[in-house]
Amino acid sequence: MPSPLVLHRLLAVRSLALRRGVWLRVRPAARALIDAVIMHLRGGGRVKSPALLEAVRRAVEEALSLAAPLRVKAKAIGYAIAARLGIMVDEERAIALGIQWMNTPKKYRGEVPPIFTWL
Repeated sequence: MPSPLVLHRLLAVRSLALRRGVWLRVRPAARALIDAVIMHLRGGGRVKSPALLEAVRRAVEEALSLAAPLRVKAKAIGYAIAARLGIMVDEERAIALGIQWMNTPKKYRGEVPPIFTWL
């Protein structure tokens, strides 16, 4: 069961994306959904629909993924690549692998690591 939506968490996600300058790079439908749910929760409403909760979760994940620092993205991608290859890496090597993968043109990258599908 997904956790219930909390107004201050949605406001924090939106303000983080605005501060980092990525709010306008979030898909318009996701931005509208987050704003609509914020307005609904401010009016005292509740969100009970599992489908709507899932859609809001995906919109929030998209906003947070765009707002994450490059170092965090590179480290996560590097660890995912290392796990797929079956090798052990430290933090610096994982960051290097992630940056190398992100700098490779899309047609030469191969398969996207499963946790990062927005790249």
